[in-house]
Amino acid sequence: MSADLKSLRLFVAVSDHGSISEGAKRCHIALAAASKRIADLEARAGLPLLVRHARGVTVTSAGHGLLLHARAVLSAMDRLGAELDDFQNGVAGVVSVMANASTIAQFLPAQIGSFLRLHPVLKIDLQERASTEVVKAVQAGLADIGVIEGQTPADGLECLPYRTDELAVVIARDHPLARRKRIGVEEVLAYEHIVVREGTALHRVLLSGALEAQMPLKVRMQVGSFDMVCRMVEQGAGIGVLPYAAILPQLQIMKLRCLKLDAPWALRRHVLCVRRQQDLTVAARSVLEHLGRPD
Repeated sequence: MSADLKSLRLFVAVSDHGSISEGAKRCHIALAAASKRIADLEARAGLPLLVRHARGVTVTSAGHGLLLHARAVLSAMDRLGAELDDFQNGVAGVVSVMANASTIAQFLPAQIGSFLRLHPVLKIDLQERASTEVVKAVQAGLADIGVIEGQTPADGLECLPYRTDELAVVIARDHPLARRKRIGVEEVLAYEHIVVREGTALHRVLLSGALEAQMPLKVRMQVGSFDMVCRMVEQGAGIGVLPYAAILPQLQIMKLRCLKLDAPWALRRHVLCVRRQQDLTVAARSVLEHLGRPD
């Protein structure tokens, strides 16, 4: 099938947000035009890519296949455009970094900021992806450096230690658990959860923890960001399990409480991954070395 870049960007936005209207808004396209573009994509594919329902849309198996390739194509085109712009402006190099949401929320902005202050002529293209998607992008050469949750399979890649974080339970300030300071896994699993989207390392950790405890993970709602988890928790829609450092800013401004999670899997490690260190450009190697330095 053939598809233009604008339609691919729209499909990715619709898939990420679970809504054609929200995808259209993100891509600055009228809803009617967006619906037609999605319909045209499905016609070219000869298969349904989305399932429409009252709350929005979900991606079909065929849609997931297209989504993977669409991300790869768009990433490559974005990198091409960035590099051409940089060559035109005389910038020495561009380094592509893909990372999971946890490390972007907690560690990477400060590190990348300090690196760019030391190397003002370099540019870093930082993109957020699920850890599994990061691995695929680095394997395919679509990213120079990846940052992933340590339990993510990364066949064929070189992995280096990065950082550790700790998961905690976030609840509304008026929740029945609000007076508690810590909570165990079985008690956490008794409540309905607001979770980040399927496929993320955090979602997989929760499912694994529930499987180990032989209890179901009660998912009331899936959202696209840590901030949205906190907002829905504040409204009493459920509880959330998030990296503690990522919760801290919301605790200052929202009606939330945070509980320590007593679980062996609450402490997580994250790693840096590359195809081969010796094949990195000088710019990419300098970024890797900077990110790999301890706090």
